[in-house]
This record gives sequence, C-alpha cells and structure tokens, in this order.
Amino acid sequence: MKQMFFEGGMKIVDTQFKNPLLKAFLEEVEHFELYKEYCLSPSEWLKKLIDERFIQFYIRIRAIAYFSKIIYFTARHFDKERRKYEKRYVLTLDSSNDGNWNKGEVANTLKEMIVDESASIGFQERLTHELEQHIQHPMLFKAIQSLNQRQQQILYLAYVLNISDTEISKKLNVTQQAVSKSKNNALAKVRRLINA
Repeated sequence: MKQMFFEGGMKIVDTQFKNPLLKAFLEEVEHFELYKEYCLSPSEWLKKLIDERFIQFYIRIRAIAYFSKIIYFTARHFDKERRKYEKRYVLTLDSSNDGNWNKGEVANTLKEMIVDESASIGFQERLTHELEQHIQHPMLFKAIQSLNQRQQQILYLAYVLNISDTEISKKLNVTQQAVSKSKNNALAKVRRLINA
C-alpha cells in the first residue's frame, strides 16, 4: 500500500480519505510531505508533529468559517436596517408631490421637478460666459467670437472641457474626421485673425 501511495501521489489520497477536511489538509504540500515521511518510517515524533499541524490547520479553517459567517450575517443585517431606515425616512427630494397629481397620473418626485437652469441658457450665452473666464487676451477672444457656432462649440469642448475628438464626435453626432477638420479650420482662422 505504501508503494501504491507514492506511485499514485495525491490520487491515492483522494481515494484513501473520504473526509474533505483531511483531503484539504493533505493538499498542502508541507502536510503531504510529512504524511508521506510518516508512511515510510512511522515514529511517535512525526505522528505528534502531524497532529499539531492538523490542529493548527483545523483552528485556521474554523476561524475562517466563523469570520465568513459573521461577515455574511452582519452584511445582511446592515442591508436590512439600511432599507428599513430608507423606507422610514425618505429623503425630501425623493418623496412624491402628493397633492398635485390627478388619478391615473404617475406622481413625480420633487427631485424630478427641479428646473435645470443650465438647460434654459443657450449654448452661445454659456460659451461666451465660459470663454470670458478662460481667455484673457482680447484679440484671441475676438477671433474665437468670429467663428461659427459649431467651430466655437468644438473648440470649447476640446480645449476648455478637454474632451477628445472621438468623444466630441459622439456628442455632436458627426464623424471624428469632421470634428478634426472643423477644429483645424477653426484654429487656422484664429491664427490668421490674430496675426493680421
């Protein structure tokens, strides 16, 4: 049996031991080598050493299982308490506008009813305001103002918001080549106007 054990290696361990804990213990190379040495020359000292290592292994496995269960149940309890709290104390903006909707209509949350002021301001107005903050040179500002709206928008997105040509093309629903060409034309016109 001992020779079969060493010829087959770990396969014999799999068939010899049915207990998954013993299999897991012997899957570690150090423990397997100790067991192999004990099978070749049994001694009380080796048996004691294997027993001590198994006790350490067992304590480690139990600790891991214990902490895993604690983490799992603590997370479930935390999630349950968080949901209960959120249900009990709804944020003011997430609550519905109760009295102001008719039967059959879906109640809007207060958050959905907040007006986006930036949406009502046109791009050109916002661009002028933004560019005034970023461009100090009056000739450069005047040159950029002479560009068409698309060119201004592309330069704004590229150099103020630092967006790549590919992302600008997706945002404006045009090809990346069109963005690149428009940007280069705009820059050439700005250079020409500044140098004039």
